[in-house]
Amino acid sequence: MSPGDSPEFPSPEFPVPTGLISAAAEVFRVAMPLMVSAGMMSIVLFADRTLLMFYDGVSMSASMAGGNLFWVIVCVPIGTAAMSGAMIGQLIGNNEPNKIGRLLWQTMWLSLMTVPWFIIAAIAAEPLFRWTGQPAELIAAETTYMRWLMLGGLGLVIESALSGFFSGTERTAVIMWVSIVSGLLNVILDVLLIFGWGGLPELGIAGAAIGSVIAFWFKVVCYGWILSRPHLEQRYQMRGGFCIDGPMMRNFLFFSLPSGLMYLTEAGAFTIIVLKIGQLGDVPLRATTMAINFNMVAFIPLVGIAIAASVLVGRHLLQNGPAFAVRTTLAALLMALVYSGAWALAYLLAGDWMLSLYRLGADDDHSVQAVELASGLLGFVALYVLVDAAQLIFGAALKGAGDTWYVLGAGATTSAVAITIGILFDPGQQSLNWWWWIITFWIWALAILMTARFVGGRWKSMRMV
Repeated sequence: MSPGDSPEFPSPEFPVPTGLISAAAEVFRVAMPLMVSAGMMSIVLFADRTLLMFYDGVSMSASMAGGNLFWVIVCVPIGTAAMSGAMIGQLIGNNEPNKIGRLLWQTMWLSLMTVPWFIIAAIAAEPLFRWTGQPAELIAAETTYMRWLMLGGLGLVIESALSGFFSGTERTAVIMWVSIVSGLLNVILDVLLIFGWGGLPELGIAGAAIGSVIAFWFKVVCYGWILSRPHLEQRYQMRGGFCIDGPMMRNFLFFSLPSGLMYLTEAGAFTIIVLKIGQLGDVPLRATTMAINFNMVAFIPLVGIAIAASVLVGRHLLQNGPAFAVRTTLAALLMALVYSGAWALAYLLAGDWMLSLYRLGADDDHSVQAVELASGLLGFVALYVLVDAAQLIFGAALKGAGDTWYVLGAGATTSAVAITIGILFDPGQQSLNWWWWIITFWIWALAILMTARFVGGRWKSMRMV
């Protein structure tokens, strides 16, 4: 056992995988708790939107557009902070665990710098929705949802940074349990605050946002309490690292900022697509929300595998060499493809049955029409879900090595090309399927660029620490 650890919070062992099977077992060990954690997030988002549909179909549509714009606002600092896990993995691989506490403090200072930006975004919410041409009946609900969510923006950034300690040191079970409790809290608060149960006021879409904000900050409190435990101090210097370290902060920003900007390019492009669909009316936007909800259930757990791949590639690259990093990536890819393949079959064979959940709440003509449209949209999801898994894993491996600027360039290029083509050749009022073809093209193009870069091997000589 390493100095500074204790039986209640042991330092993980890092056995060297000797083949693809042992590499897959290592990825599974690290990724499974992260998949459960990410899966809990997808369940929470799914529950948010489904409960809002039962409350009011307009609120469901507004939560999609409002939530997407919120993500555009917060994704750069979140994506930047989330790179703490990959960099901590390289510090472990380079036998420098004593620098981890100092690195985490640099992420805290950077997180606090986002507060003015979040305040400005909350104030500008309504003009932004008007400027994007949203239907008048959605603007008030979208604005309410986004402004409440902005109160949790800083919490999301801090939580993303702190969780990097647990992923980077491969203590992913901590992330899983915190996420499960937080997710259950969120769903319970949704039920109570949206519908006004238990004597609480009926807040509708504002209640859904408030429940999410409380859950965001709950995770911050949990991670902060665990990291303050005294037995972590000697090995990781949690309190001893309390300072502003300019060179370390600049180095972290150099490698992590592209990851945040990559989130922005993807989120920005997707938000443009959603807003263009929103201009078609409530029914197409509601159908898109339904299809994306099921896509999200398949995609978000893959983020757990991607985080595991990023951390393990970073550690093996420094600790054991590029061959081990390649083996880890292939094991993660196999795991992701098996998971995504199961969902692709489900979309093709049981799509109508899955959408029957929304028929339970379809008490108006718009909801009935949206369910019918969503059935066809799930075919698009089945067409790209496997490819989406591949681009996510290869991109994570590149980021784990430090090839973050290429990942940003590939993401920005494919996003710009997809949106340009979409707008220039938009057929007009009947363009719902057109925009889903754009989404499919975009994901395939990104997968090709990520795969080519990984196979090229330039990332094998990169280091972040």
